[in-house]
Amino acid sequence: MRAAAGHAYPENIQRLQPLRILLSGRDRRFIRVTSFLLSRQGYDVAHAEPGDVAHAAERRRSDVVLLETDGSRGPAARVLAALQALAFPPAVLIVCDTDEGTRWDGVRSVEKWTPLERLVSEIEAASLGRRMPMLETKGERL
Repeated sequence: MRAAAGHAYPENIQRLQPLRILLSGRDRRFIRVTSFLLSRQGYDVAHAEPGDVAHAAERRRSDVVLLETDGSRGPAARVLAALQALAFPPAVLIVCDTDEGTRWDGVRSVEKWTPLERLVSEIEAASLGRRMPMLETKGERL
């Protein structure tokens, strides 16, 4: 997949397959619209219910998880911790309401209904900043 004009990632990176994006949240309209738009951009997009995010991310080996929050940090923080504990942790992009005014320290975030070009840029940046998978331990294979 090539980056659209204005979406920067290093020129020497050529993807062999599209980024796997997992969307999760309670706003069905946002999930439907965002899923459609990101699919049109060439991403492999799936949806998971908020209680199934970590399992779905692990099963699909998601590259980036877009986690739409409803303003309550507790449940989102638990999901974030579960995602970070995976053997192949995805990059996480928190999607916040514009009037929420809350940003997450140390985690990329974007406002809900941000322009598609900015969302794609944030997804690309998040994917490049993704943690490397945990290394194999003695006698254990990944």
